[in-house]
Amino acid sequence: MPNLNYLMRVVRGARFDKMKPILETVKEKSGHSKARTFLSILWCSVRYGAGYYDYAMFGFYAMNGRQRDTYLTRMRNKKVLQAMNDYSYAEEFDDKNRFNKRFAPYLRRRTLNGETATAQELAAFCAGQEAIFAKPNHGDSGRGVEKLRVADFPDADAMLAYLHEHGLTVLEHVLAQHPQIAALHPSSVNTLRILTDVVGEDVLIAYITLKIGTGGGCCDNAGRGGIMCRVDPEDGRIVSVATDDYFNVYDEHPDTHIRFVGYQLPMIPEAIALAKRAAREIPQMRHVGWDVAITPDGPAIIEGNEYPGTDLCQLAPHTPEKRGLWPYYQALLRELRDDVQTGAAGCTIEHRS
Repeated sequence: MPNLNYLMRVVRGARFDKMKPILETVKEKSGHSKARTFLSILWCSVRYGAGYYDYAMFGFYAMNGRQRDTYLTRMRNKKVLQAMNDYSYAEEFDDKNRFNKRFAPYLRRRTLNGETATAQELAAFCAGQEAIFAKPNHGDSGRGVEKLRVADFPDADAMLAYLHEHGLTVLEHVLAQHPQIAALHPSSVNTLRILTDVVGEDVLIAYITLKIGTGGGCCDNAGRGGIMCRVDPEDGRIVSVATDDYFNVYDEHPDTHIRFVGYQLPMIPEAIALAKRAAREIPQMRHVGWDVAITPDGPAIIEGNEYPGTDLCQLAPHTPEKRGLWPYYQALLRELRDDVQTGAAGCTIEHRS
């Protein structure tokens, strides 16, 4: 059982404003009173190490104790991260320009450091491009990302001034998408989140989630209006409905009206192979979520996330069987301990599909 420090943080008044919409959402979905839900959240924080957002997004309000105990909660995830990753190497992922340089063979696109680029270098980078992506060097969830039309700037000096003013120092060419991926939502780069775990000589796949943009936006991140589906790693088909950050559920894409369950995605074996190769690049970081785009010519890595979280892989609409990832990671952590004690290299854990 996790310690009680998290429980004390939950009951602090400063967190009640954040908890209020969770209580309202659970009441709407379950009919439970807010008082009952609050007490249940407190119990789950102590018993399972679950945060109040865990409680809602996993659907704990509709589970018994045995089912809840299978979920990789916030506190349990910390154990995984501490065991798998050496965070003195976190900047290899957090610094996007540094990441792009190190992982250049995996990207299938040109990139440019907008902080050090000259106007001449920027002009050459933009030559022949209708648009480029510009991002803050440190950021997540698609915050601050812009798709800039080259024609909107009179010259490279004007664009460079705009980039510096807005802190957009990571510049990338726009990838063409495979037609089967683009059909879902053409204006965003829709990506696969492939989570890899390196154990001994093996690279395991914990899950694959497809992230899709909506509303004509350029980003697929849930924080920018994106929606998510679960993907079967074995056959590359979507196997769930979609959901978003606001607990809405979609049987089909709200814009293109393509039904999700059963939709065949291309090049999944190739995407998995690419993620597994990338997972070997920094051996000190063994638990990474890779965002992978599928181009007509093959998969391309967009970025790596050294703190991939627990939400994309265990959302309630994606797991109607009400079984989370904790048993998988319990077995993985045992395997790691055994490897340390015996020097064994093999791993017999199967990925969750």
